[in-house]
Amino acid sequence: MQTVYYATSHYIRHEGNLVDLNEFRRKLSLSREMSLQAEQEELPENKPQISLLPYTRKDHAKCFNRTAWVLDACASLGVIIMTLSFALTLFT
Repeated sequence: MQTVYYATSHYIRHEGNLVDLNEFRRKLSLSREMSLQAEQEELPENKPQISLLPYTRKDHAKCFNRTAWVLDACASLGVIIMTLSFALTLFT
């Protein structure tokens, strides 16, 4: 086996493939604003405008927190019922 050394001029340089993320985000926000303006212009006057809010993680956290509290309350109530039933069978 032989090791071959190449000069750096033989490597591929990706100069044209670089993406400026700030420029991309700016163009993306401009395109979103333009599409929202176009949608608002297309809506007839007699229909109310409905804004669809995206489902956020915050809403999911609220729902999950509420579900966790309900399950915790059910588990606590189950422990109390089991304790009472054990005590009733033991003392009767």
